Amino acid sequence: MKRAMIFSVLFILFTSFISFAQGEETQTPDVIEIPLAENVPEVYIVQKGDTLWDIAQRFFGDPVSWPDIWKKNFFIEDPHWIYPGQEITLKILLEKIAEPEKVYKPLRQPEPVLVETAPRTVAPAKVVVEAPQIVEDTSNVIGFLDEPRPAYRKESYMRTGFIAKRSEIPLEKVIGIEGGMARATKYDEITIDIGAEDGARNGDVLAVLTEEDRIKHPDTGKDLGFVVRIKGIIEILKAGDGQSRCRVTENFDPIAVNDLVMSIRMTDAPEYDAWIKPEEQIKATLIARNEPLVSIHIDDILYIDKGSNHGVKPGDRFTIFSREDDNKDASHREPLGEIQAVNVMAGETAILVVSLNGEKISIGDRADLTARCRLIH
Repeated sequence: MKRAMIFSVLFILFTSFISFAQGEETQTPDVIEIPLAENVPEVYIVQKGDTLWDIAQRFFGDPVSWPDIWKKNFFIEDPHWIYPGQEITLKILLEKIAEPEKVYKPLRQPEPVLVETAPRTVAPAKVVVEAPQIVEDTSNVIGFLDEPRPAYRKESYMRTGFIAKRSEIPLEKVIGIEGGMARATKYDEITIDIGAEDGARNGDVLAVLTEEDRIKHPDTGKDLGFVVRIKGIIEILKAGDGQSRCRVTENFDPIAVNDLVMSIRMTDAPEYDAWIKPEEQIKATLIARNEPLVSIHIDDILYIDKGSNHGVKPGDRFTIFSREDDNKDASHREPLGEIQAVNVMAGETAILVVSLNGEKISIGDRADLTARCRLIH
């Protein structure tokens, strides 16, 4: 009887140990994943009635994740106010809690037995000089980019054009189009009245221009000159005596005989890695548009009356307000859209319309600097 009781106790202890061991082996740490809807677009264009709460629910299945979207889109000053036409980046970093690595405790090893076979020598202590730690000041950062990118697109820069007095506009022009065609477009060949004696060389890059209307400052009425619009980019194939044969490499508008020609220097846009708060206040006025359009749209080229002489830098973001709101308190002005500096000249800047809030932008409206690229030098 006593022996049977002993075996019963041993059996219970054994089965308990097995259950405990199995529980230890099957226990795994929780894995937390942020839900992500399929086919989330890189950029979402805000529609009428949208809120960040709704967008977070629609694309990420979690409406309370809206602050993540807000932090990734620096231009949204108040998360309670977003406007139709704004482009919102939805590329949100996903984080997952990975399974922790198992730590195995090594078996205790016997202490090593030291046997002296020669006199000991003491090595001199090394002096370690720690480099001073540089702490980056991020107090003025609005938002970081996932990776550096150019302050503006090359295509936008080529379209910008400029404002010039009549005496500053070139006289050289297109004198012929291959095959006698009335208009030339990309890959067509044209002839210009610039030759080797004028300094033309094979491979030179030039711009084809057209002179638009004379413009005046909307506030002062001062004569500012003429808008000179770029219609295309050409490359010299063969520089001859008094003229050169060229190929159209970029085309924004059909090129015609008597269009103007001038040399152009193509520069790469500087790169930036974050949006920062501007240290200075720049207030500008829209003074002209690149093309004689009835209304202004996203991707149109406009001009403001401030340039490098006033502190404007490539990539600067401005918010547009109606000139009719000049006498209103800043907190009561409704933004009409956003523009970004592309071609910064001395007295003015060619800018690109990057967002619209459904309202009509007009020449004479105001532009306030609201964000600046942190350029990588």
